Amino acid sequence: MNILFVNGSPRGRFSVTLQTCLYLEKRFPRHSFSYLNAAAGLDAFEKDMAPAAEAMGKAELVIFAYPVYSFLVPSQLHRFLELLKESGIPLRDKYVTQLSTSKHFFDVTAHRFLEENFHDLGMRVIHGLSADMEDLLEKRGRREAERFLEYAVFCAENGVFEEAPSVPAEPAKPYVSCLEGCKKEEGFDVVIVADLRTGDESLRALIKDFGAAFPYCTRFVNLADFSFRGGCLGCLSCATSGKCVYRDGFDALLRDEIQTADAIVYAFTLRDHSMGARFKMYDDRQFCNGHRTVAEGKPFAYLINGDMSREDNLKTVLEARASVGHSFLAGFASDADSLRALSLRLSWALEHGYNPPRSFWGVGGMKIFRDLVWLMRGMMREDHLYYRAHGLYDFPQRRWPRMLGLSALGVLLRSRRLKRVIGDKMNEGMLAPYKKVLEKL
Repeated sequence: MNILFVNGSPRGRFSVTLQTCLYLEKRFPRHSFSYLNAAAGLDAFEKDMAPAAEAMGKAELVIFAYPVYSFLVPSQLHRFLELLKESGIPLRDKYVTQLSTSKHFFDVTAHRFLEENFHDLGMRVIHGLSADMEDLLEKRGRREAERFLEYAVFCAENGVFEEAPSVPAEPAKPYVSCLEGCKKEEGFDVVIVADLRTGDESLRALIKDFGAAFPYCTRFVNLADFSFRGGCLGCLSCATSGKCVYRDGFDALLRDEIQTADAIVYAFTLRDHSMGARFKMYDDRQFCNGHRTVAEGKPFAYLINGDMSREDNLKTVLEARASVGHSFLAGFASDADSLRALSLRLSWALEHGYNPPRSFWGVGGMKIFRDLVWLMRGMMREDHLYYRAHGLYDFPQRRWPRMLGLSALGVLLRSRRLKRVIGDKMNEGMLAPYKKVLEKL
């Protein structure tokens, strides 16, 4: 079989993910393998997509290989997808799958994002492989990679693939400004960060009406006007210094113009099941903050030009991002009614300092980061100092009195006779500390 690996890592030939592809090429010499450097060679594809069309035309199975960056794929691969869709390269009924490496921090949303875009292109989707960054170093990981390729080839040879959604998303109706302005108050610094392009009048109207409905003054940062030198390179140079290798001023924009705000409102036009490649570049470049939740406690909100009713994966990304960062998500708005409701929720959260505890997404995500930073603390110095200062190294559990008490309880519960004697007293004992709290009221 002719198999094409689309290398979605900005590190190009130095990609960790690529090593799994090279391993599979050596292990399966009966297949023909070729490579397309979609991320590292993005500048060339911006000018000419003919090499991509030729490579994909020859392939019987296309495998997108990439590291997971900030809940999704790297911004360079995201942009390549945009170019792929714009180019009109015929890909209908071509078999496609994916291979990612990460520490399993929201790899599922990255995979779903790509599958949604594959379906848009009419491709026949095979569920991919989500590997740990170090899996190739272990016998089990190598075997899993081999099994994955065998499975993908089997599916392609036997016409087995995932069906596309039966009901495609409908184009959203343009939003027209309709809200009257209200008297503005001082006291909070609220920034609106947008990817507002020429001709994007619907998004412009949404931003205008949010400003009209919101009771506090706002300021505006347009990412479309910022000259990014490029997307995150995954070079980890910022891990020790906290500074990005690019010298385009993004660090200053992020830390002086955006993260100083009391609340952040993001405004975007829904593109390719995401906020668009430019916003993804913005998200990836925030890795100059490492794994530090520097915006903790700041409420967030989203103004969305588009129909989010079928974008469950994107909702998961935005909700999980707020939970991991321990920030209140005031919600999404795409029409006049939701703008009013979002404005009320956001203003109340600001006025009352509302910030609920992390959900499963936030708790689980931070435990992955905690273990990663602890392991790599010698290199990720800035993260390590932050985690130590904020008490994020919450292991091992040293609650000895409670652990001993529960151990004693476990011994008692293993005795049927004692269980009959204890009866409901165990339930009463479990509720005793909570009753003390209620009695104090």
